[in-house]
Amino acid sequence: MSEFHFIDAGSGSKVHSVVFALKTPAAGHTGLSHLAEHMSFRRSHQYPTAHELFTANTLLPVTINATTLAEYTFFFASSEKANVLLDAVNYLYCGLLNRDYGNDEVTLERDGVIFNELAMLEANSDYALNAAIRLADTNRNAYQHAGGFTQTIGSNSIKALQDYKRQWYQPNNITTLVYSDSSHFFEQCKEVVTAVSAETALSGESALSEKTALSEKAALSEESTLNRNAALSQHASQREHSHLDKEASLDAQTTKGENESIRHVLTWWFPQCFLDGLQQQEATLSTVAGLENTLFIDPEINRHGNFAIRLVTNEAMKEVASELSIEALPKLSQNLTHKLVSDDYDKRLRQLKHVVSACLASFDIRPSKPMPDTDKHAEGVGAAIRYFAQLTDALRSNECAAKSAYMASANKVSLSYLGALPSPEKSIALERIRKACKDFSAQASASNSDKSPLMPHLTSKYRHFVGLEHLPALPRLLRPLASNTTNLKRFNTEHIASHLTPFSIPSPSITLESASLNSASGYLASHWVYRIAFYQQSRLQAVLAHHLFWQPRILGECYALGAATYENNLYLFGASDTNIRQRENWCQKVLSGLI
Repeated sequence: MSEFHFIDAGSGSKVHSVVFALKTPAAGHTGLSHLAEHMSFRRSHQYPTAHELFTANTLLPVTINATTLAEYTFFFASSEKANVLLDAVNYLYCGLLNRDYGNDEVTLERDGVIFNELAMLEANSDYALNAAIRLADTNRNAYQHAGGFTQTIGSNSIKALQDYKRQWYQPNNITTLVYSDSSHFFEQCKEVVTAVSAETALSGESALSEKTALSEKAALSEESTLNRNAALSQHASQREHSHLDKEASLDAQTTKGENESIRHVLTWWFPQCFLDGLQQQEATLSTVAGLENTLFIDPEINRHGNFAIRLVTNEAMKEVASELSIEALPKLSQNLTHKLVSDDYDKRLRQLKHVVSACLASFDIRPSKPMPDTDKHAEGVGAAIRYFAQLTDALRSNECAAKSAYMASANKVSLSYLGALPSPEKSIALERIRKACKDFSAQASASNSDKSPLMPHLTSKYRHFVGLEHLPALPRLLRPLASNTTNLKRFNTEHIASHLTPFSIPSPSITLESASLNSASGYLASHWVYRIAFYQQSRLQAVLAHHLFWQPRILGECYALGAATYENNLYLFGASDTNIRQRENWCQKVLSGLI
């Protein structure tokens, strides 16, 4: 059974927050834990509508979401209305324990929504560089990326998803954290969670066995096709990092089909307790490494409790690579070793290792208790996550031992080779998405005669709370687009590409950038906003409560969709949308009631 913790918010707090903390280890680079997070919001038996989450977050005085930090996933809800929050808690917990999914909805979420999200992230040059490093890292400390990549997310079958949730999405692996000024509310939360757990335990899976068997049969067929086509895909049940057991290799498949320079990456791994101190020295380290090289700290904590400092050298074997034909590159990629580096370059590489290691050893970095970054979350959610981090804190109590570990890390360097981030295999999933959309739409049409399945429970129960005053703020990523709209130019869009080659933009960035279209990538998407006219606002509430508005998100055409406020204006918006050609006309139709 779940553990329960009460965090007293004090009498001055008006907001109640509930956080479910789950240990969710990454399954290699497959992104399986990412998929499990998304599918927990998709639906459950008690909440069968796929747009339940969206209408609640948009129209009700409640915020429901999830975030993943260092191999833990946190599902949370916040509200000033205790009764609304209790039902949101029920909705969340039912979704966590649910494993009954149709193959079509998994396909749409995996190959549509999540792929679009990852492609948006990989459009940023810094993110793409980090992704390429991670995919090529063979060190035992190497990160296992919980989010997955565009090249790997499609490897996850429905059976792998169900097995993962069966193992990790269980009451004995869920810690419930309640931030409130009311102990009575805490007891009510415990009753809700306990009731859902008991109901799930009693029902078991007998009623679902036949459906699950059919789903698994379909998934096995799908998976076999997927594995034939996706070179980087691997099933979650396979040996972790099987593709990393080989020597790191030069990727011959570049976006232009040309030879890529071989780039070297030096990596230092340090215990988590030194992260804050080394981040304060990042600028000094970059100066020591040289402006011609790229040094950065990857703040993510791996499964061993360590983080990485990466140094990417800009020196390359151009004179060697230029002599190789494209046909010879695959053979080279199988045999590439450190021996191929020229003696002169090898000396410079050893000198660079020594200089940076000496600089690291000279720092007087004291271990400190690391705390997760929760600034983007509501007060209660952030407090609960920090509380949970203290519960699981494994900071070394012996500072001398910690200092010895630091010195050992400063002088231990791993070397790997880096090619361009491979293009995403979007084409592999296109046919599956088309079929899934067709089947899913047919099911929706069949159930349309009975309106009750299409009405979200939360907004139906609390219709007296429904209102546009609860609309969230426009995401920061889209605000520049909104600023460029006018009363005459209501629709504004910005193209993104699946990713650039990791080295095409040398300047660092801490925010997502838009990228020029990369036609070779086979993936085109855009962010967009639509400025809602005053006369259109009268029916906006009804539009947002209806399932048809949310179909582009449910069918996987975009990563995010919704309505929001910005500078006293209301906007419809979409992020990483692959159906941009129709979106402006769609916005006009949906607001005029023609859809």
